[in-house]
Amino acid sequence: MGGRLAAAVGLAVLALVVGRHTAGQEQGQGWAAYDGRDWRGFTPAEKRAYVVGFLAAGALADAGRAGAEGPAALGRVLDSLSRGGGLRFPFGHTVYVTQLDEYYWWENHRPTRLYLALWEVNRRLATHER
Repeated sequence: MGGRLAAAVGLAVLALVVGRHTAGQEQGQGWAAYDGRDWRGFTPAEKRAYVVGFLAAGALADAGRAGAEGPAALGRVLDSLSRGGGLRFPFGHTVYVTQLDEYYWWENHRPTRLYLALWEVNRRLATHER
Protein backbone atom coordinates (compact mmCIF):
# COMPACT_ATOMS: atom_id res chain seq x y z
CA MET A 1 0.00 0.00 0.00
CA GLY A 2 2.85 2.41 0.84
CA GLY A 3 4.31 2.05 -2.64
CA ARG A 4 1.01 3.03 -4.23
CA LEU A 5 0.67 6.05 -1.94
CA ALA A 6 4.20 7.19 -2.69
CA ALA A 7 3.74 6.68 -6.43
CA ALA A 8 0.46 8.63 -6.38
CA VAL A 9 2.02 11.50 -4.43
CA GLY A 10 5.05 11.47 -6.73
CA LEU A 11 2.91 11.60 -9.85
CA ALA A 12 0.93 14.47 -8.34
CA VAL A 13 4.17 16.41 -7.75
CA LEU A 14 5.29 15.71 -11.32
CA ALA A 15 1.88 16.77 -12.66
CA LEU A 16 2.15 20.10 -10.85
CA VAL A 17 5.62 20.70 -12.28
CA VAL A 18 4.58 19.80 -15.81
CA GLY A 19 1.44 21.89 -15.40
CA ARG A 20 3.63 24.91 -14.71
CA HIS A 21 5.27 24.47 -18.11
CA THR A 22 2.04 23.90 -19.99
CA ALA A 23 0.05 26.71 -18.35
CA GLY A 24 -1.49 28.75 -21.10
CA GLN A 25 -0.69 26.09 -23.71
CA GLU A 26 -2.87 23.34 -25.06
CA GLN A 27 -3.21 20.65 -22.40
CA GLY A 28 -3.14 17.72 -24.87
CA GLN A 29 0.42 16.56 -24.08
CA GLY A 30 0.93 14.46 -20.97
CA TRP A 31 4.11 14.24 -18.90
CA ALA A 32 5.19 11.03 -20.63
CA ALA A 33 5.21 12.69 -24.06
CA TYR A 34 7.88 15.31 -23.31
CA ASP A 35 11.13 14.81 -25.19
CA GLY A 36 14.36 16.63 -26.00
CA ARG A 37 12.65 19.17 -28.23
CA ASP A 38 10.51 20.19 -25.26
CA TRP A 39 13.53 20.14 -22.92
CA ARG A 40 15.44 22.52 -25.18
CA GLY A 41 12.46 24.91 -25.06
CA PHE A 42 12.22 24.91 -21.26
CA THR A 43 13.60 27.88 -19.36
CA PRO A 44 16.29 27.11 -16.74
CA ALA A 45 13.63 27.42 -14.01
CA GLU A 46 11.33 24.99 -15.86
CA LYS A 47 14.18 22.50 -16.30
CA ARG A 48 14.93 22.69 -12.59
CA ALA A 49 11.25 22.32 -11.68
CA TYR A 50 10.80 19.30 -13.96
CA VAL A 51 13.86 17.50 -12.61
CA VAL A 52 13.07 18.34 -8.96
CA GLY A 53 9.55 16.96 -9.47
CA PHE A 54 10.91 13.85 -11.13
CA LEU A 55 13.41 13.27 -8.32
CA ALA A 56 10.72 13.82 -5.68
CA ALA A 57 8.43 11.31 -7.41
CA GLY A 58 11.26 8.79 -7.63
CA ALA A 59 12.24 9.25 -4.00
CA LEU A 60 8.65 8.84 -2.84
CA ALA A 61 8.31 5.66 -4.88
CA ASP A 62 11.59 4.37 -3.37
CA ALA A 63 10.28 5.14 0.13
CA GLY A 64 7.02 3.33 -0.63
CA ARG A 65 8.90 0.25 -1.80
CA ALA A 66 10.91 0.43 1.43
CA GLY A 67 7.68 0.22 3.44
CA ALA A 68 6.85 3.84 4.32
CA GLU A 69 3.13 3.90 5.07
CA GLY A 70 2.44 7.48 6.16
CA PRO A 71 3.85 11.01 6.36
CA ALA A 72 5.97 10.42 9.48
CA ALA A 73 7.42 7.21 8.08
CA LEU A 74 8.06 8.85 4.69
CA GLY A 75 10.40 11.40 6.26
CA ARG A 76 12.32 8.78 8.22
CA VAL A 77 12.60 6.37 5.31
CA LEU A 78 13.61 9.09 2.84
CA ASP A 79 16.33 10.29 5.21
CA SER A 80 17.58 6.74 5.64
CA LEU A 81 17.54 5.99 1.91
CA SER A 82 19.30 9.25 1.12
CA ARG A 83 22.04 8.74 3.70
CA GLY A 84 22.46 5.07 2.84
CA GLY A 85 22.65 5.47 -0.93
CA GLY A 86 19.31 3.74 -1.46
CA LEU A 87 17.68 6.20 -3.83
CA ARG A 88 17.29 5.08 -7.44
CA PHE A 89 18.14 8.64 -8.59
CA PRO A 90 20.76 9.62 -6.02
CA PHE A 91 22.28 12.76 -7.54
CA GLY A 92 21.17 16.36 -7.12
CA HIS A 93 18.95 18.16 -9.59
CA THR A 94 21.81 20.28 -10.95
CA VAL A 95 23.67 17.12 -11.99
CA TYR A 96 20.67 15.82 -13.92
CA VAL A 97 19.87 19.20 -15.52
CA THR A 98 23.45 19.56 -16.74
CA GLN A 99 23.56 15.99 -18.01
CA LEU A 100 20.24 16.37 -19.83
CA ASP A 101 21.46 19.57 -21.49
CA GLU A 102 24.48 17.61 -22.74
CA TYR A 103 22.38 14.57 -23.72
CA TYR A 104 19.96 16.64 -25.77
CA TRP A 105 22.74 18.63 -27.43
CA TRP A 106 22.93 15.65 -29.81
CA GLU A 107 20.16 15.93 -32.39
CA ASN A 108 19.68 12.16 -32.58
CA HIS A 109 18.78 12.13 -28.84
CA ARG A 110 16.06 14.77 -29.11
CA PRO A 111 13.20 12.36 -29.95
CA THR A 112 13.98 10.41 -26.74
CA ARG A 113 11.27 10.87 -24.12
CA LEU A 114 12.42 12.94 -21.16
CA TYR A 115 11.75 10.26 -18.53
CA LEU A 116 13.77 7.75 -20.62
CA ALA A 117 16.62 10.24 -21.00
CA LEU A 118 16.66 10.71 -17.22
CA TRP A 119 16.83 6.95 -16.77
CA GLU A 120 19.68 6.71 -19.30
CA VAL A 121 21.61 9.61 -17.75
CA ASN A 122 21.21 8.05 -14.31
CA ARG A 123 22.43 4.67 -15.63
CA ARG A 124 25.50 6.31 -17.14
CA LEU A 125 26.25 8.21 -13.94
CA ALA A 126 25.88 5.06 -11.85
CA THR A 127 28.25 3.10 -14.12
CA HIS A 128 30.61 6.06 -14.71
CA GLU A 129 29.97 5.74 -18.44
CA ARG A 130 30.25 8.72 -20.76
